[in-house]
Amino acid sequence: MAKFKVESLADFPEHWQTAAQWSYGAWQHEFPSDTVQTYLDMYALAASQPTNRLVEVYAAISNDDELLGVATLIDDDELPGANEPGPWLAAVFVKPESRKFGTGSALVQRVVDRAVELNYPTLYLYTEFAENWYITKGWTKIRSTLFLGLLHTVMRLELSEL
Repeated sequence: MAKFKVESLADFPEHWQTAAQWSYGAWQHEFPSDTVQTYLDMYALAASQPTNRLVEVYAAISNDDELLGVATLIDDDELPGANEPGPWLAAVFVKPESRKFGTGSALVQRVVDRAVELNYPTLYLYTEFAENWYITKGWTKIRSTLFLGLLHTVMRLELSEL
């Protein structure tokens, strides 16, 4: 596996289309009204910081400039009925052939580090499939919730304990 770095996706607009297609494909079952353009618009918003919203997107980029994965730090992850204040780790996606090489862990850690830099006490996420993976990284299950008929786990990471 090639070595990689985790940087702001805003600095790599040549990878926005691929990241948007991945994200759309991964979450269209949860956000059926989203399109590839929805994600491109989010990347543009993140690149235009500062705005009145917290939206930061990080990318794992190989040393030969291949996009390996993405993760987002966002103020509101659009989970209906959620009363957690945020911010949220969201939209973590690693292309299948880049999994099991630490790519996802590095992306999540970059978002965690940034939330700590911004002095947030807690970071939240929700996941459909990866509860156990996040538990191994120190996240705690808060509750289960149904979202579009699919069971999700809402989790938190206490940043003040890191």
